[in-house]
Amino acid sequence: MKKLQYILSFSLLLFITMACDEFIENPPEDQISVNEYFRTSNDIENYVKKYYDIFPRHGSANQPLSENNSDNLIVATPNAVINGTRAPRNGQWTNEWSNVRSINILFDNLENVQDDISSYGQFLGEAHFFRAWFYYELYKDYGDLPIYDHQLFPGDEALLDPRAPRTEVADFIISELDNAFQYLGTRQQVGNSRLNKETALAFKAQVALYEGTWQKYHAGTAFGTDGADPDKYFLEVISASEELMSGGYTVGLLNTGQPEVDYYTLFGLDNMSNVDEVLFYRIASTAEQLGHELQFYTTRRTRDMSLTWSLISSYLGKDGKPYDYMDLAESAKGNAFLTQIVKDVDPRLHATVWAPGDLRVGSSNQLFSKPFLDGGSEELAATGFQVKKFSNPYSSGAGADFGGYSQTGRIYFRYAEVLLNYAEAKYELNQEIALTELNMIRSRAGMPDFEVIPQSEYGSSLLDYGYAIDDALYAIRNERRVELALEGQRVDDYRRWAAHGLFKGQRPLGYPFEQSEFPTLSVKVNEDGLVDYFQTEMPNGYGFKENRDYLISIPTDELTLNPNLTQNPNW
Repeated sequence: MKKLQYILSFSLLLFITMACDEFIENPPEDQISVNEYFRTSNDIENYVKKYYDIFPRHGSANQPLSENNSDNLIVATPNAVINGTRAPRNGQWTNEWSNVRSINILFDNLENVQDDISSYGQFLGEAHFFRAWFYYELYKDYGDLPIYDHQLFPGDEALLDPRAPRTEVADFIISELDNAFQYLGTRQQVGNSRLNKETALAFKAQVALYEGTWQKYHAGTAFGTDGADPDKYFLEVISASEELMSGGYTVGLLNTGQPEVDYYTLFGLDNMSNVDEVLFYRIASTAEQLGHELQFYTTRRTRDMSLTWSLISSYLGKDGKPYDYMDLAESAKGNAFLTQIVKDVDPRLHATVWAPGDLRVGSSNQLFSKPFLDGGSEELAATGFQVKKFSNPYSSGAGADFGGYSQTGRIYFRYAEVLLNYAEAKYELNQEIALTELNMIRSRAGMPDFEVIPQSEYGSSLLDYGYAIDDALYAIRNERRVELALEGQRVDDYRRWAAHGLFKGQRPLGYPFEQSEFPTLSVKVNEDGLVDYFQTEMPNGYGFKENRDYLISIPTDELTLNPNLTQNPNW
């Protein structure tokens, strides 16, 4: 496939502004008149294709790195978001709205297209999907938003619109995905490196679950919406998921019956076109100068990433029961601890963290000897739990120098997430446990069937969400955490669950340190002997401000330019 990240060979639009409302209202400086351009299906295709480039890239291991703003992963310095140290934002949000304005120009000019819609329906579906995507990214950051479904010009009264409630924004996004579904082809028809019906359904389920749980767990706070009905959104999740699960679409899990291999293999593949689980992904190609650094940072360096004790201790034993990590840490430390846990617990753990003896680079038979606790810049694994997920020792980028040699595909939507979204929504709606769907995920991992375990049995590994939840929901959330670890979901999860209790006032810990493995290294540890890297920087733990930090601030200049805008809580 030639790259979908085509940029138009001519510059149709030049977006220049000084503020958001000026940006939205000023017509583009055209080299080709809009009225002359939107004529054929080819015009629509070329215009829409450029938006594929906005999807996040692997880049320098950007996907696992995105969970630095969570209780799953740290880098060398505390994250400003969960530590509550962000400052209010100044300036404008011009760039954040550029894609919304750009896609609205297309919708405003569809009546000029002379070809039959049958020739450009796929591209129209993609345009609706992209508008949903653009709004979803803004909605997660800001909550309430003005809704613009057309291009604005000077004097348009809508330029001074207030922000619509987030429920209306969510409804708009869901309606856009319904429109996208109507026009998009199936995965069988267009492949999984192009937007398809399966992806539209998966995205709809994701959006609806976000809003439903947000409204349930933020109810009664400044972040909730008066009169919101969470169940309405849970029903949307269930409807979209059931359509995908039973509608004759191309779906499944990568499961060859090798639980020690299958989950790990999935994330390190270059070509994902024949993997039913992968609903939509980005192709990377060094031949087209579209390689990245993912393998460099998972097989050779670390980009200073390391996993937390909180994440590691969430994995159940291979018997499906909570595992006593603290008991093991009393007798086994350092490499011995890593070696033992990957033998004893859910195979997804070994797919996620390096253990001694693991093959790092196949071409030179390099093995993992010990974590990079003593690594320098971009080579540090401060907790001892070094990121393995997404690596592939046989990749062209494994062990290679910096220079974009990785061609690993980046997954945006996969079927396992849909099953987890469905299971969570079913339980939130009517306390029904989706055993069939949860057991599909467990089976691929080689784990026993899903079981509701009393929270008292988790011992020191029990998480505190800051509020009580029942045993079944705890188990469903835990399954989600280990299955989707480092895929960028954990940040969204704690936000929508209002779950700052997971990390506020706590420091991220690492493995039990063994001094003999690093004779000259001075490492800070806590009273249990666990690596305590931020002991000095954060003596009181993360300082997340729960009355403020679930949303970001509206830039101050925008509040001046539009007096009908309101600031987010406590900024």
